[in-house]
Amino acid sequence: MSAKPQTEVIIVHETILKSVVVDATAFALFLSLIGVGWFLNSNAMQWVGAIIGFITIVAQSSVRTKRCTIAQARKKLDELESGR
Repeated sequence: MSAKPQTEVIIVHETILKSVVVDATAFALFLSLIGVGWFLNSNAMQWVGAIIGFITIVAQSSVRTKRCTIAQARKKLDELESGR
């Protein structure tokens, strides 16, 4: 028989202000990278700007999550509730 896989928990702790700032910077990144290509009338620069923007967003989203065990998650949730 195969062993039961260990359960992992992902805790995302983010304030509304931090979420808005991250979204605004992502929008500004797209606007600036693609906007330069649009201003210079270059389709290639617009595509490169879009690709770099998508890569940046994927990289940012992978950094935010932290995987932990159930016991570690309980400890972290207790810390968040107590305000530490």
